[in-house]
Amino acid sequence: MSFKSIKKMLEIRILRVFMTVLHIFPIKQNRIILNSYTGTQYSCNPKYITEAILKRFPDKYEIIWTFKEPDKFQFLEEKGIKVVKYASIKRFYYEATAKVSINNIGSYSWQPIRRGQQHVNTWHSALDLNNCALMESANDKIMKKTIFMNAKETSLFLSANRFFTEFCIPKEFGYNGKILEYGLPRNDDYINGNAEKIKKEVRKKLNIAEDAVVVMYAPTWRYGKAKDAPKIDLELLNRAMQKRFGQNYLILFRAHHFAGNISVEKLEHVKNMTEYPSIQELVMATNILITDYSSVMWDAALMGEYVLLFAPDLEKYSKERGLYIPINEWCFPVSLNNKDLAAEIEKVDLEKGIEMAKKHLEKFGNLETGRAAEEFCNWLEAIE
Repeated sequence: MSFKSIKKMLEIRILRVFMTVLHIFPIKQNRIILNSYTGTQYSCNPKYITEAILKRFPDKYEIIWTFKEPDKFQFLEEKGIKVVKYASIKRFYYEATAKVSINNIGSYSWQPIRRGQQHVNTWHSALDLNNCALMESANDKIMKKTIFMNAKETSLFLSANRFFTEFCIPKEFGYNGKILEYGLPRNDDYINGNAEKIKKEVRKKLNIAEDAVVVMYAPTWRYGKAKDAPKIDLELLNRAMQKRFGQNYLILFRAHHFAGNISVEKLEHVKNMTEYPSIQELVMATNILITDYSSVMWDAALMGEYVLLFAPDLEKYSKERGLYIPINEWCFPVSLNNKDLAAEIEKVDLEKGIEMAKKHLEKFGNLETGRAAEEFCNWLEAIE
């Protein structure tokens, strides 16, 4: 047990006492409080749930978002969303008195749930194929205890596929409660008819030609820093794309949000999109996705895009983190080095990508409906 874990558990215990004291204040039945990635973004499932609530129930709910840097998100006030600081007494008060609390990390261990309250874990990925949470060897006894505490204080989970429902939720998170199986709100636009319109808007905003072939490299997070991720050879990738598609192409680089922004060599046809606020919009603007173990492959599959897996650290990653299912069973081509990746690019057939995507979705039991946000609103009405 590390000092960091012991300190975290002590903080949780103190906060639980403080939050219990705040239970003297009554629950406000129309109050909903949300955050995404521990108060760092207005994004992911909580964002799309918020947009759906505002559209369907204008003026009915008091919606509060919490941010570590609230000044950057004051524009939300124009939508009628209250913005408060993530680590503040005000935030704790709102959490203690909200009818519904929603986040995409599931951090409820410090927050005893009250009778009549709902704590929703939307999670931030549709498909975990690497060891996570309780299954993660890097998490010590105390960290795993906090995960069980999270589960105890959670009243609803969202799921995009059977694998996540039947394996990930109980095994990774120790949760056995209610699950909404309509997909993820953030994925609705992939399949509800809005994708083509959004694709055109994003490409116009980024000055990308409508007929350009766009490939995005989006690796997952690894222990340590972004520099620890395998290096993709952008020059070699550039040459392979040019050989396959001529000059009408673009390469987008998107580091994982936990890794932070990193420098990318300045090359023609290459754009660093790590700071772009919506990975969903980037996926919709893409034709080819290169990733490794990231669940963004699920997003791309929903769009019928061509997916390539670049995993030069497969042996190391498998030992350190672990995979539930061998990577060669994920239905996409796997490259273990830059030379092989370039060769795969040169033989890309975008039509074949649709078939691979279909097999991937079928393998893991696709539950996406395109109306996950709508079904969440139905659930919200039902708990009144």
